Amino acid sequence: MVSRTASPRVRRAYRLLQVGVCAVLVAALAVSVVLKVQPVRELFYPWLTIYVKEPGHEHSGHFYLYDSILGWRNVPNWVATTRGRPLTINSQGLRDREYAYVKPAGTGRILVLGDSFTWGYGVSDADLFTELLERQLASREPAWQVINTGVSGWGTDQQFLYFRDEGFRYEPDVVVLACYLLNDPREVMVSDVYGLSKPVFLDTDLALGNVPVPLPSRPKTGLKSSVEGFRLMVRLIDAIRQECEKRNCRLLVMKFRTFADPTVGGLKELDGLFEAEFARLRNRIGYLDLDEKFRERKIEAKYLVAGNEDNHWNDFGHQQVALILGEFLEQQGWLEQLGQ
Repeated sequence: MVSRTASPRVRRAYRLLQVGVCAVLVAALAVSVVLKVQPVRELFYPWLTIYVKEPGHEHSGHFYLYDSILGWRNVPNWVATTRGRPLTINSQGLRDREYAYVKPAGTGRILVLGDSFTWGYGVSDADLFTELLERQLASREPAWQVINTGVSGWGTDQQFLYFRDEGFRYEPDVVVLACYLLNDPREVMVSDVYGLSKPVFLDTDLALGNVPVPLPSRPKTGLKSSVEGFRLMVRLIDAIRQECEKRNCRLLVMKFRTFADPTVGGLKELDGLFEAEFARLRNRIGYLDLDEKFRERKIEAKYLVAGNEDNHWNDFGHQQVALILGEFLEQQGWLEQLGQ
C-alpha cells in the first residue's frame, strides 16, 4: 500500500506494478490451462510429460506415460486405485516395491513380463501373484526376489522391447513371460490397440515399425505385420530366449487363457497353431500351461475371476497362480542355483 502523501510519480509506479503483477498472474493461469490441452502439451514433448489413458478405463484412476518406443508405460511414483484397490507404482515405473538394478549378492531374482493379468487389474498391491510368490520363497536359501514388470495392455512385442532395453538390468536368474493367448497373437500384429498407438514388428526379421510411436493426439497409422499373430508371437518368444541366453538366465513361458470358452473366436484352433509353432522351442524354454494346472486342481474358471472386471484374475486367482508357479519352479530345480 502506497501512502497518500506519496508523490504522483510513486503512486503511478505502484499502479503500473499492480497492473504488471496482475498481467503475469493472468498469463500464468492461461498458460497452465492451455498446457492441459493434450495437443498443446505435445508441442513441448519431451520437455513436458505426456500422459495417456486407455479409452473405457478412465474409472481405474490410473494414467500411463507416453513412451516413443513402447507406446505407453506405468507412471513412476504413481499412487491410485484399481477398482478401489490400492495401486502403487515405484520410482522405476513398476507395480512393485523399489529394487536396485544391481542384484544383492547371494540373491536370486525372478523377473515377470506380462500384461494386465501380471500388472494386477482389480487386485491390491499385496495380493499380486508376484508378491505372493516372493513371500512363498522368503524362507528359501538362496533368498529370491520376484520383480513385477507387467503393464496393462502390453503384448509380447512390448514385453520383448522392455526386457531387451531395460529389464535385463535387474540381473534376473529366471524370466517368466506370462502369455495371454486370447489377446497376444492379435495384438502383436497391429500398431493400434485399446485406442492407443504402439510399436509393431513387421516381419520375422523383427523390422520395427511405427517407431517413434505417434503422439496420442496424432492419427493412428494402422500398420500391420505381414506375419500371422501366433507365428510372430513365437518369434518374439525366441527373441526373448536369445536375450536370456546372453544374460545367463532361464526363460519360462507361462501360457493361459483361463476363462475363455475354447470354441469362441477360433481359440481352440489358435491354441493348436501356437502349440505346433512353439514345439520347436520346447526343449530350449521352460513351459507352464496354467489352464492345464487349473484343470488338474479342479478349479473352475469362474472362481478365478469372480468379482473382478474383464475376466481378470481375482485374489483367489492370483493365489493359485503363485502356488502353481512356485511349485513348477521347485519341481524343475530352478530355485536351487543362481544364473543357471
